[in-house]
Amino acid sequence: MDLHTVRSTPAPFDDYSPVLNFVIWVLTGYATIFISLRLWGKHHRSLRLWWDDYILIASWGALLLGCIFQTVDTALGFGRSQHAIPLENIEMTRLLSTIAGFFLILAAAWSKTSFGFTLLRLTSTDGMLKKLVWFAIWTTNICITGSCIIQWAHCWPLDRIWRQEVPGGKCLPLGLMNGYNMFVAAYSGTIDVMLALLPCKIFGPLMMKRKEKIGITIAMGMGVFAGIASFTKILAIHNVNRPNAGPEHVVVLMALGTAEGAITIVAVCMPVLRTLLMRESNHLLKSSLLNHVP
Repeated sequence: MDLHTVRSTPAPFDDYSPVLNFVIWVLTGYATIFISLRLWGKHHRSLRLWWDDYILIASWGALLLGCIFQTVDTALGFGRSQHAIPLENIEMTRLLSTIAGFFLILAAAWSKTSFGFTLLRLTSTDGMLKKLVWFAIWTTNICITGSCIIQWAHCWPLDRIWRQEVPGGKCLPLGLMNGYNMFVAAYSGTIDVMLALLPCKIFGPLMMKRKEKIGITIAMGMGVFAGIASFTKILAIHNVNRPNAGPEHVVVLMALGTAEGAITIVAVCMPVLRTLLMRESNHLLKSSLLNHVP
């Protein structure tokens, strides 16, 4: 093999875009099924929508937009090794990944807010429990809003974010950004776990069957998995900003960001769906018994 042949042979590269597209759309499809069943169930039972429903719909919309921008981004080369992305697409892939990350942050924040409003509706008293839920809602949104602002304002002029060759541009220290994003991931995960465990306190004193209490608590406890996704993001953020970071690290971070919002949406839908399914099954059982009465 001569020297010309060696130079003309393209270097091998890793392409994780198919994996990313598969994971994010499975997660989004999963969330879509649950929120659709929740809304259909409420319509079927002639129940009006409340604030938690509207916020949850907004969260799902942000999740969907985040996935769409990720998919468009992968078509331009996102998820591949740096040398495998066409030069004319590099700036656009950076911009699209920033936009996608922004919507995923919104999806996570709004889904947690919806979870909190659901708990507020279930909490009949104005005691410490309700104050704790309000504290979780406000502090989570403040922290995540800060993350959104930093994502768009950490470089100036603005296009320095995706055009790293802009003359005279400046950016915040990378260590400061990483530290804050890791803090937000840790705090967000803590709030997820706390909100998932609060139903134990809410339903404990109620006059309900033990089986009912356990069922609803487990249904709402799925938020723990969102917390796990958020805690895992801490390591993912660290890996993305290492000098030898590869495309697989960025893909993992985007997938975890999608999972956090999607899992929380499912967790918020679970107790409503469980209640509706139990009512329907009891109704069918009574109808069946009446039809067989001689």
